[in-house]
Amino acid sequence: MCFDWHPDFEISVVGATGGLVGDTVIICGGGWIVSGSDLMDQFDECYSLTSEKATIVTHMSVKRENAASIVLDGNILWVTGGSGSVSGVVVQHASTEYVTLAGTMLGPNLPQALTNHAMVAINKTCSMVIGGISADYSATTYFNEQDRTLFYDHNEGEWITGPSLIQARMNHAAGIVTDEVTDESLVAVTGGRYYGESANCPYGKKSIW
Repeated sequence: MCFDWHPDFEISVVGATGGLVGDTVIICGGGWIVSGSDLMDQFDECYSLTSEKATIVTHMSVKRENAASIVLDGNILWVTGGSGSVSGVVVQHASTEYVTLAGTMLGPNLPQALTNHAMVAINKTCSMVIGGISADYSATTYFNEQDRTLFYDHNEGEWITGPSLIQARMNHAAGIVTDEVTDESLVAVTGGRYYGESANCPYGKKSIW
């Protein structure tokens, strides 16, 4: 079912992340090209969305573009990683934070700075971080995509290395599907990009979509 929603953001934004927190859609971060410049401007705002408008509800601790997030316990948006620019230099974040309608709180750091990754909630106590880019990047360096996956045990507060992907990926999607024959739940990782070592031809033969 589609709804007739037309909320307008105060800013043009790409690379944002969000989810349904309680009964409210929350969208956080993102970035956009600075007018008249080659630089990106990232945002730390988190907006609530209704069918009529977008309203700022809180600010994250740092600006985050291409972060990933999942909803925990139905009422907390866990936002992880992402990138921001400092004096024109792209910096990736290992930090995470919990976002609610009442504000934000710092969460556990990722084992490494990460952006353009995906996340899924395995169950109430275990979450999974999948792929992404693990190194700072610019127009003169190639992307360092990851085939790594990580589990986070919310009870123990520990990161655990998961299985490696067959293909390193960035800008991909992930979700949980159920095998109709075995009734087994599986994490499906789809699409994305792989630049590999093709720095000067990022859309060349080594790229997949």
